[in-house]
Amino acid sequence: MLRTRPAILTRTTAVVLLAAACSSAAADYRLIDAIKRRDTKAAAALIAQHAGIDAALPDGATALAWAVFLDLPDIATKLIEAGANVNAAGEYGETPLTLALANGDAALAGKLLKAGADPKAARWNGETSLMIAAAAGSVDEVKQLIGAGLDVNAAEPRRGQNALMWAAAEGHADVVNVLIQNGAKVNAATTPNGYTALAFAIMKNDPASVQCLLKAGADPNYALPDKNGTRMLTMAGSYKSAAAAIALLDGGADPNIADPKGMTPLHVATEAGAVDLVKKLLSRGAVLNARTYPAKKVSFNPIERKLLLFSFSGEQTPLLLAAKFNRVDVMRVLIEAGADTKLKAGDGTTLFLAAAGSGHVEAARYAYQFDQDVKALDDDGSSAMHEAVSGTWQVATQPEVTELVQYLADLGVPLDELDHQGRTPIDIGDYAPLDQPIQRIADIIVSRGATPRRFPKEYIKPRAKQ
Repeated sequence: MLRTRPAILTRTTAVVLLAAACSSAAADYRLIDAIKRRDTKAAAALIAQHAGIDAALPDGATALAWAVFLDLPDIATKLIEAGANVNAAGEYGETPLTLALANGDAALAGKLLKAGADPKAARWNGETSLMIAAAAGSVDEVKQLIGAGLDVNAAEPRRGQNALMWAAAEGHADVVNVLIQNGAKVNAATTPNGYTALAFAIMKNDPASVQCLLKAGADPNYALPDKNGTRMLTMAGSYKSAAAAIALLDGGADPNIADPKGMTPLHVATEAGAVDLVKKLLSRGAVLNARTYPAKKVSFNPIERKLLLFSFSGEQTPLLLAAKFNRVDVMRVLIEAGADTKLKAGDGTTLFLAAAGSGHVEAARYAYQFDQDVKALDDDGSSAMHEAVSGTWQVATQPEVTELVQYLADLGVPLDELDHQGRTPIDIGDYAPLDQPIQRIADIIVSRGATPRRFPKEYIKPRAKQ
């Protein structure tokens, strides 16, 4: 999958680039060494002597490159005035200009351009100086480069990322605006993932950039060319980008658009626990009890299906998902808005069963206020106790599940019932494995004067009272 934002050369990477060199007997590296020590007095004296002004380390880094990189503008200016090569490139295509742009030093970048620095020079991977300036967020740099004739729509060859995407990915709305004003195409997309500048702005949760892009013609309902046809509002929900999502809604995004599984933005925001976004979606007409599409039949056995956390259970409402993923704050918002607490998922899962499947007592305790059928079973014959040990090890710790088991037992949830596959909760916990919760189940059964159908494989008998 495409990284969440276009890559830039980090300071750490640049240090490696510049520090990789070893000395050579034929070259005079005194100036570079002085600059690396930040000894500006010694560096100035060596520059006055023209001592090794253009000497380059084996990786191509010069004194000017190091001065720019270390934010020593006075020394860099002296080197430029002394005639240092402003286009000397390192082994990765890094030049004094690209380093100045990455630092956001528009003044120094201007001096380099005036001294003959090539604005069209690119790094080894095709990243242009305009992309670097856009990522740094310098409006002045971007304007200088556009004035120097750079193409605002140029894209690096590997993924097709352009300067507008870089600016959006870093949350630089002012740069986004300048690029658009100078002809940047707002709907250009990366290859093959189809990410637009709008997608990057959403991942950054930058409403200002989102608004700017929508005003310029970006489609608020744009779908990525992935298998789910992910919409921008759905992406905002999955990234918990509430501010960006609100900007999308204000810009005309459909709050009820669904993916191929029937997941609406409200489902996605609920699953992610994005409370503010849930509230905003409801205020904009999101269907409160929207249900995902019926699930197709699968060959997985009930235990395997439960371990996949609802992946194969259709007809989910946002409330059922909130319960399943222990989003108690979202459950409260949905119920206060009028969510139907009696609706079941396609496999017969009730609100209480879904909450038990979260592995957390908080969700079960809240769900019980609205659904008190503690002996309910789903279509597989699973009880709340089955649900409590079915895959919850992926989302809860053993102590948390054990606490839930005790709570369910205290409510009267059956402890040792067989599901339609002939499995008890202890059987399922052994498969998971969840040794602490099923130890507790067995202990409770024994303490009530009964014997489990099957003890846990590693059951530890309680010590006899003395």
